[in-house]
Amino acid sequence: MKIRKKEIASSKLNNKQQGAVLIWSIVILLILTVVGLSAVKTAGIGTKITGNSLFSMLVFQSVESALGKTANIHYTTQAVNNIPSREIDVLRADLPVEKASKGTLKSDVNIAWKGYQKCPLTTFAMSTTVSPKAGGVACQYYDIDARANLSGTGARARHMLGVVRYGPAQHATISE
Repeated sequence: MKIRKKEIASSKLNNKQQGAVLIWSIVILLILTVVGLSAVKTAGIGTKITGNSLFSMLVFQSVESALGKTANIHYTTQAVNNIPSREIDVLRADLPVEKASKGTLKSDVNIAWKGYQKCPLTTFAMSTTVSPKAGGVACQYYDIDARANLSGTGARARHMLGVVRYGPAQHATISE
């Protein structure tokens, strides 16, 4: 008889439960779901930021490489000899082209001869026949404009470099 009283007492307790544990567990599960979704979204944004930073660095290195490759006497001489505009677009075959995960890294370079100007440095050793006092030195100024972009992304860069070349001033008209 004692066992039967315990069963009746426990069944009365079960009838009084109104599902509070179920409601709290659903609320906790919902909170954990929201926290998990926000963590996934934050991780995705971080990945995009990292990718964009990588693309920007790739384009920066590409444009610097193009400047370094074209700032030489060969290309500047071609610009001077290209009359009447005195500028050239460097052939794409001479510039770095790289395959990347999102597209192709391409560079464009334009070299423009800006003319003769007074030389900024006159304190280096030289023979008397080409010294500035004898009128034997002139500086040729060039502007090198390099651009690079990574197709498939918005990553692009543009750098300019001014180059000075010393040379004899035989037929130079120097502008101040």
